[in-house]
Amino acid sequence: MFNPNLEIPSVLEDIPESEQHALLEKAARWIVRRGLTTPAILFLETGKPLNFLGSQLLIAFSPFIQAVFKGDEYHKFALILEKDANVELLIELIETHS
Repeated sequence: MFNPNLEIPSVLEDIPESEQHALLEKAARWIVRRGLTTPAILFLETGKPLNFLGSQLLIAFSPFIQAVFKGDEYHKFALILEKDANVELLIELIETHS
């Protein structure tokens, strides 16, 4: 549940590396568990050049994304996907778990 007393980060640097990796792992496992490996990789590979814009589109898809992430995790996940290396890491994690 959302805790209003927690400060939601506004930049990627405010999220520790370990938390970034944990959120990417969580997303990868969720994708693989639901059999969405191929569409997810296709979507991520296609959108790689526009990953910043894609991370902003997460706001539009919030009802779907919030099925995986709750509260501030959702906002953190959007910030994490702004970085090219994190998108590549998510793809690698999906491939590893599939």
